[in-house]
Amino acid sequence: MLDLTINRDSKPPLYRQIAEQIKTQISNGRLPANSRLPTVRGLARSLGVTRLTVQNAYAELQADGWVEATVGRGTFVSTAVQQMSLQPTIGQYLTPDSAINDMLAINQVIGVRSMAMAHADPSLFPMDAFWQQMAQLRLEANQLFSYGPIQGDAALRVAIAALLHEDGMATSPDDILVTSGAMQSISLAAQAICQPGDMVLVEQPTFLGVLNVLKAQELRPLHLPIQSHGPNLDQMEQLIKTHRPRCFYTVANYHNPTGITTSAAKRQAILQLAQKYNLLIIEDDIYGKLSFAGPPPSSYKQQDDDDRVLYLSSFSKVLMPGLRVGYLIMPPAWRDQLLTLRRATDLCGTGLLQRALAHFLQDGGLKKHLRRVLPIYQERRDALLNGLQRWMPTAVRWSEPQGGFSCWLSLPRCAPPGVLYHQALQNGFAFTPGEAYMLEESNQEYLRLCFGNLSTEGIEAGVKLLGMLIQKQLATGQTHGDWLPYV
Repeated sequence: MLDLTINRDSKPPLYRQIAEQIKTQISNGRLPANSRLPTVRGLARSLGVTRLTVQNAYAELQADGWVEATVGRGTFVSTAVQQMSLQPTIGQYLTPDSAINDMLAINQVIGVRSMAMAHADPSLFPMDAFWQQMAQLRLEANQLFSYGPIQGDAALRVAIAALLHEDGMATSPDDILVTSGAMQSISLAAQAICQPGDMVLVEQPTFLGVLNVLKAQELRPLHLPIQSHGPNLDQMEQLIKTHRPRCFYTVANYHNPTGITTSAAKRQAILQLAQKYNLLIIEDDIYGKLSFAGPPPSSYKQQDDDDRVLYLSSFSKVLMPGLRVGYLIMPPAWRDQLLTLRRATDLCGTGLLQRALAHFLQDGGLKKHLRRVLPIYQERRDALLNGLQRWMPTAVRWSEPQGGFSCWLSLPRCAPPGVLYHQALQNGFAFTPGEAYMLEESNQEYLRLCFGNLSTEGIEAGVKLLGMLIQKQLATGQTHGDWLPYV
């Protein structure tokens, strides 16, 4: 049943080549649930490799949930891949809310290579180091499991302030509000400074979560086209003059979903526009420390002389999303309102995790972790760009992110929205369709590919499949309208 080839001159180790090819055959249905894999001895003999190589491949597949091994019976494709039968219903309605639901659901499906979510690889989480910090807090457990400060653990706010000082932001621990992730920070900031019916200027395309927040708070998004180095400044000023939005939400560093970085010159010009028209800025810097080519340009907050920037970030992308710890720098004018809203929304965070994170940061754990993982994520980014260069038709364009986890593809639309998405899912590959990030319909097809959570071999296999699907679509379909890529 297995059709495997190995390349002894290739960089990936042999066991990884074997494992990734088996994943591909599970994903595309050639190896359905309960299929029996060859014995270790038999596969080793047929491929001309050692039994240890095959054992390592099978062990990786089992650890990831793709196969199940039973002593005396053998190794079988996991019954969990039967969830693949749910895929044709996923993504039926391409809205920001349904797209987030899809990403979370797909992430739980065994048998799908997913590049849909912009998140860190769980296998790279610094669990041992963090668990040691948790264990050392045993004597403080009674206190830490009680209600904590509304503003967040004091030790954590001190540690975050120290990080921000290193980034050029002279922030006091008393200015920091610890939140349950960046989404809560965005929600609190928008609710504090806006009233229902207000307009909020957002980049087009923009982060799915902020669209959901605006909808829930009855705020009106006003889209600002984003270019290769940031927002279109001429259109930005015209939109501000015409519609007078209350604030501007932006991801300037390694933008989600496009991966681009707003240039230093544009940041300075945007700050001048904000001052000229009394516009507030919500700066989401969740990806800022995931840089592959030196530090990004100075943040808006670093250049904020009149407290018009509400700066936020979190540890979900740089450490572990399950921590649910984010933070927001509170300008004096909005401090009381933000604390009142936090008190009404979420009385306090998890004291044990916040204190453990504080000690982790104070011991230099974040810096050590980033030194270890950034080269790995950069290698995966490179694998994605190389794969796109190799497998994509010439009509496809893409961004070249210098950090973060997201890459944005654009191509002529040759089929109705969702068709390519479903075709990829049916072949065991997931991305996020661009329609979910857009505030209006487009004659182009856009999609986001995220490279943080897959091996380089998995990325190449996924991009190869996607390239073949797009090639077929372009060959058989007809484009609709002019093609104007964002990147």
